[in-house]
Amino acid sequence: MSTLTKHFSSQEYIRVFVKPEDGQQFVKNYVENFDGQLEYVFTMPKLNNLEVIAITSPYGNVSAVVTESLEGFAEYLERTKVLYWTKDMDVALQAAREVGMNVLQTKTPVPIGYQGRFETPGGYVVELAELSEDGKQYFNPDAREFGLS
Repeated sequence: MSTLTKHFSSQEYIRVFVKPEDGQQFVKNYVENFDGQLEYVFTMPKLNNLEVIAITSPYGNVSAVVTESLEGFAEYLERTKVLYWTKDMDVALQAAREVGMNVLQTKTPVPIGYQGRFETPGGYVVELAELSEDGKQYFNPDAREFGLS
């Protein structure tokens, strides 16, 4: 295990961006066609009510950002391609620095806990997420809200 990945506590979540009018159908299709399960859903009111929906699947986990536009957001948000969970954001970001990664976002509070980002040589942006006790309330959402039973 590498110096950096030993700080990851999950498989990857592929980052996708979805328009609000397509959000419910995207979730329904992914869950039904990729044996997916809704993991968590939360909204970020300070960021134009951007919604984040995580779906786990044996065929690939997805972290869907549902928003009309990323205009006005930090440019690295749109370049984020993957998310990993970590149990200690500070340690993981320090490990990224130590192996030559450029930390773009230090530990930042979000509804589920904290997030941070680093960039690999070549511009690949990786998001890290750390769960807080308060963040657990966003897990196991009501699937019926997405037209699922």
